[in-house]
Amino acid sequence: MNRRKHKCCIVFGGGILMAAVLSGCSAGEQDKTIVLPPLENQVMESEKFRFDHMQQYIGGGYAENVICLAWGDPETDVLYLLKKEDGRYVYQTIDTREDIVLSSIFVDDCSLANVSIAPGGRYLSYEVQDGEEMNLIVLCPSQGIRQILHRWEDQEETFSYIWSDDGTMLFSWQNGDTGDNYKEWQVTRYEMETDQKDDFGYIVVSFQMKGNGRAWRTVCPNADGTEIYVREQLSTFGSSMSYNWLLLSDTATVEALPEYSKTPACPIRYTRAGLFVQEESGDIYLIKDIRSQPVKTKLISGNEGTYDPFTYVCANGDHMFLVEWVNYSMYQISGARIVDGKVDGQPVVLYNDNYESLNQIKIVRDQAVVFWGEEFLENNGYRYKVTVLRY
Repeated sequence: MNRRKHKCCIVFGGGILMAAVLSGCSAGEQDKTIVLPPLENQVMESEKFRFDHMQQYIGGGYAENVICLAWGDPETDVLYLLKKEDGRYVYQTIDTREDIVLSSIFVDDCSLANVSIAPGGRYLSYEVQDGEEMNLIVLCPSQGIRQILHRWEDQEETFSYIWSDDGTMLFSWQNGDTGDNYKEWQVTRYEMETDQKDDFGYIVVSFQMKGNGRAWRTVCPNADGTEIYVREQLSTFGSSMSYNWLLLSDTATVEALPEYSKTPACPIRYTRAGLFVQEESGDIYLIKDIRSQPVKTKLISGNEGTYDPFTYVCANGDHMFLVEWVNYSMYQISGARIVDGKVDGQPVVLYNDNYESLNQIKIVRDQAVVFWGEEFLENNGYRYKVTVLRY
C-alpha cells in the first residue's frame, strides 16, 4: 500500500542564523538565492564571517523507508535519496524547488548494508549478501549499470568506505576490530571511469598492510586521492601504540611516518594545509610536515570532561566546523577560519536547531555545509530535514 508523503522546500530569511557563515573557499561568484540578512545591511567588526544563504528541504513518510540521502552540487537544488518502496530499494533524484522526483532507478530487492552516496550523486555504493559471499557493488544511476568491485566470503570481516570529494573515487579498508586483525589487510582505491557510452569501468590501486592486532583504523585521502593518510591505533594492557603511513597512489608505495601524539588521536582530515586530528583530551590540532618532522599546533581546546564537538574540515584546510549537542535535542554548528595554521578568532555559532538525531554532515566542494536530521512522529510517522549552509 502506498503511503502518503509530504515534502516542502524552505528558504529562510533573516533571524534564523545566529551568526554569519564563513567566506567561501571557492573562487568566482555564486548565485545567491537568499542572503541572511542582506550583505549590505551587515554590520561587523571584520569581513571574516559572511554567509551566502541557507535552504532546507523537509521530507516525510516512514522511518524504515529512508535509507540514505545526499545533497547535489552546492549550486543546485537536487537531493539524492535511497529509499525502500514496495519492498524494493530505489534511488531517486529530487528537485527540491519544484518538489518533484526527476528520476527513480531500481537498485536491488535484497537487504543493503554500508550504503554511501558519492558527492554529486553520480554513484551509489553498497554491500549485499549473495549466498555465502558478500559483494561490494557500485551503481551508476545515470546508466543504470552495476559493477561488483569486491567479493569476500568471511562475513566476520567488515569494511569501511569513503568517497573522494569529487565523487569519482571510492576508498575501502578492512576494519581492525573484527575478524582476524593480525592478518594482512588492504587499503584500496577504486577510480570510476564513465567515458564508455553503455558501461562504466574502474581502476584499482591496492596497498597491502601488515596486521598488528585489534586496532582502530582510520583512512584519510587527500582531495585528489593521490595521497592517503592511514593511522592504526592499538590499545593493549592499558597502553596505547599507533602506526602511521602515507600511501602514494601514483607509485603504489607505502611510506612509514613518524608519530606525532603521545596519547590516542583520531584523524579528522588530511588537507592541503596539513593533517587535522583530535586527541583523547578533545583538543584539536593541525599537524604539518607529517613526512619529516611533524609540527603540531593546537587549534581548539577540548571541553574538559563534557562532550567534545564533532569536527569537520574542508579540503583546503582553511575552514573548520564544529557540531555540539546543547541538550538532549538541541544542537549547534560553529565555524572558524584557519589562517597561517592558526584559528582566526574564536569559533562563531552559525546555526542551531532541534532534532531527535543528527544523522550526517558533509562539506560539499568547499562551498557548503550540508546536514540532515530526523524526528519520529505518531503512528510510525517520520520526518527528515536537510539543511544547506552555503559559505
